[in-house]
Formats: sequence, C-alpha cells, structure tokens
Amino acid sequence: LYLCTYCTHRTVRYNQNMPKEEPNAYLEKVREKQKRNQDKIEKLGLTAFSPKPKPKKQRTAVTPPKSGSDPRRRSSRVSKKPIEFVALDYEAVVLEKKIERRKQTKTVKKQKFDMGQQITPEERATFEPISSEEWLADMEHYFSVIVGNSASNVQRVICVTRKLASGQGVFHPSTQKCFWKKRKVNLGMDFREILDEASEWVYDNGGDRGNGWLIEHPVKKIWVYQQA
Repeated sequence: LYLCTYCTHRTVRYNQNMPKEEPNAYLEKVREKQKRNQDKIEKLGLTAFSPKPKPKKQRTAVTPPKSGSDPRRRSSRVSKKPIEFVALDYEAVVLEKKIERRKQTKTVKKQKFDMGQQITPEERATFEPISSEEWLADMEHYFSVIVGNSASNVQRVICVTRKLASGQGVFHPSTQKCFWKKRKVNLGMDFREILDEASEWVYDNGGDRGNGWLIEHPVKKIWVYQQA
C-alpha cells in the first residue's frame, strides 16, 4: 500500500495491483492511420515540399529610460524619439482653453432699473411691522393665484426671498460672496435702492449666468408685490 501524494485535502490509499485502464481503441486507429499516411508521403518523396516551420523571432530586451528622462515610444520606427503628447498634456490644454474662453467673455454690464414712482416712505413704514411669515405667504398667494405665474417661477422667487427675509443672504456661485448676509429684508424697505445694490453686487462678482434669477429678478418681484 502506498500513500497518494497528489491529494491535499485528504489521504487516499490505493492498491498497487489495481487493474490499469484499457487503451482507447479509437485513438489507436487514429495513430495508425497517421503513421500510414506519413509512410506514404516519405515513399513518394513529398517530404521536401512540406513547408518548414518558421523560426521564432527572438525578442530584444528593451532598456527602460533613465529616471528623469522623457518616456520613450514603443513603436520601433520612433522608439528613440520622446513622446510629444500624453494624456496629462491634453488635460492641461483643455484647462488652458477653458480659462482663455472665460477671459474672452463679454464684459458684464451693470443694469440700471427704472421702477417708476414708488409708494411714499410713509406708506412703506406701515408695512414694516408685518412679519416675514405673513407677507411671504401672501406674496406666494398673490403671484400664484392672482397674477397666475407658473409654479416653478413662484417657487424660485420665494426661495430667494426667504433667504433675504431670514438674514441668510444669497451667495454668488463663482466667488461665494454673500449679498445681504445677516441683514433681514422687510416689506417696508426701499426696493429700488436694494435692486440697484443687487445689480452692483452681481456686476462686481462676474455677472449672473441665471439671467437675473440669482438676486435681481426676485427683488423686482418683491417690489411689484409691495406696490400691489
């Protein structure tokens, strides 16, 4: 009895006198046929016409470039030339083009608004005691029901107005500077001055890609509601 050394998960014992497997009759016939065909080819002298196997090409060892030198190209035609353009170069070029396009953008113009004749300061003073929760709810009802603005329009206006009324302020997306931070808007203020101040702030921070929705359009909406 011998121990089987090919099994790793458990030890298997087998008898040396176990019967051997019988040869495959089909494979034996194939081998005999191949041998007969080869003997016929040799008798006919056709072995000289059989194609000879091509010798394998030996790969030449590629020496890596020295540290600090430019990376080499793999093509044998230009293997000794340094790489002229890589992916990192492409990203740098794209970034430079983006910066250049931003510099070539049109100059932002400050907008001056003529809102017409506003109510008198005495009339505005009567609105000042109204709480922000009360006039914000009434303003939303005015533009959505009475004026008939779309739901998305009213939602965008009210969102910015709540930030101004709570003192949170409005942040510019490019410079992260805040307009009217820790200063609460109430309904008794002069919104013509606030609108001019908002336009100046937008101009100083590089403009408004939202075409007025950042701060100017909501302030105009508050003014319209104040006059109504």
